[in-house]
Amino acid sequence: MNSFQRDLERIYDSWGKGLFTCALAVTGCRDLAEDALQEAFTRLLRMERAPQNLKAYVFQSVRNTAIDLVRKNQNTIPLSEDYIFNSSDNPRTQTEKREFQTRVAAALKALSEDERETIVQHLYADLTFDEIAGMRQKPPGTVASWYRRGIEKLRQLLEE
Repeated sequence: MNSFQRDLERIYDSWGKGLFTCALAVTGCRDLAEDALQEAFTRLLRMERAPQNLKAYVFQSVRNTAIDLVRKNQNTIPLSEDYIFNSSDNPRTQTEKREFQTRVAAALKALSEDERETIVQHLYADLTFDEIAGMRQKPPGTVASWYRRGIEKLRQLLEE
């Protein structure tokens, strides 16, 4: 195993859930998100040399692969809150959390694609606005605007 492969393995170990969540935000389907991850890493392992910012490049690769899979597979399953939230509490707490999670997932679905992806990438994948901007090939100010607008819409939707 060469150093690039070890770096990819470390990124997957550290950011696998975030990568999956980003793919899920694009596809809205667990199976397609898993396929996107597998296909992206298969392509990455074939690369000759590592890019400058490997973490951002991996996220961009997963996102691009997820977009390609959505284009190929128009019949997707709606985004499920099960993959954004992890629940291991008592039944009453689980029920309360499930209700909240359902509301949050529905609110996320109501956002624009750019807003939803930016929020998921920033909050769940811990990417900076600069990393998201580089990945999406947009100015950091645009990404920050998507985030702020999306958070404000989420706040309004959840207060209703």
